[in-house]
Amino acid sequence: MLTKMLPDHQPSLLIFGYGSLIWNPGFEFYDSRKAYAIGFARRMYQGNTFHRGNLKQPGRVATIIPVVDEVTSGIVFRVVGKKQIKNALDHLVEREIENGYKFVTLPVEYTENGQQVVALTCIAEQKNEYFLGPASISVMAKQIATARGKAGPNYEYVLKLAEHVRKLFPEDNDNHLFELETRLRQAIPVMAA
Repeated sequence: MLTKMLPDHQPSLLIFGYGSLIWNPGFEFYDSRKAYAIGFARRMYQGNTFHRGNLKQPGRVATIIPVVDEVTSGIVFRVVGKKQIKNALDHLVEREIENGYKFVTLPVEYTENGQQVVALTCIAEQKNEYFLGPASISVMAKQIATARGKAGPNYEYVLKLAEHVRKLFPEDNDNHLFELETRLRQAIPVMAA
């Protein structure tokens, strides 16, 4: 169940973030815990024409796709109270849903104890107008290196995501993300320093 009652009878909502929500959720939350989405892989397949790109040069941002035997690391945020839940959902609609994502619920597993919970997340599907889909790592790195949006350069997004995943989940083996990071650091030597 998405919402549950806390001891003081406040409703709560669990939200799973696997991209920029990890370091910048943009909404108030009661607590957060590290977790994995089992059976999903993080991929830079979603185009972005506002935050990390524009109409001429869309950026690439993360989505998760179903892949057997893969896991995606992320953070589960617990949002408490009707007002905070509404504010968080409104924020996600503006930030994610209006940029091609849709709300879905999925089971996630807390890293510290293996407990499974159901959380709300945002996933970009192939049929949305911004979806760029798969490409070679070198092609994606070139697109990411040159795209820039209202929130800054696209490469900054990928490098921050890789940095936070590595710091929070040192055992994580997200080859797609880390290969992109390596290519970007080679393409943008200033960022490697």
